[in-house]
Amino acid sequence: MKQRFKDKAESVNERLANGTGKIKIGVKGVAEAIDRHHEQISDHADSLAKATKVAAGVAIAGAAIAAPTGLTAVGVAIGIVSAPMIVTAAPILASAAGVAVTFSAGASLYSKMRRKQLKAKAELGRNDA
Repeated sequence: MKQRFKDKAESVNERLANGTGKIKIGVKGVAEAIDRHHEQISDHADSLAKATKVAAGVAIAGAAIAAPTGLTAVGVAIGIVSAPMIVTAAPILASAAGVAVTFSAGASLYSKMRRKQLKAKAELGRNDA
């Protein structure tokens, strides 16, 4: 049984090394796939951005509630006591939301551009006919 898996792994490695494997898609293939599915990508990126904004908002609200005050804040500042995890995680989640919103905006703009290009191309085809 082990030999069969070993032989299969060697076969896959050999095909990938020779460039005959099925995994080889290339940059052109990825660009074509993105172009074909730009509306779906834009929709999913928008959903992701909204979800990360909600998560960041909840984390920031939790951090505001859990933030150390009084002598605990002094202990955190000195390094004697550690800050609650939510206080540490809030800036990270806010940054992730910012990245997701940026990606969503880029995907939305690309999708809008492609729709306009395809619409203009279709109208040009109708005018020629």
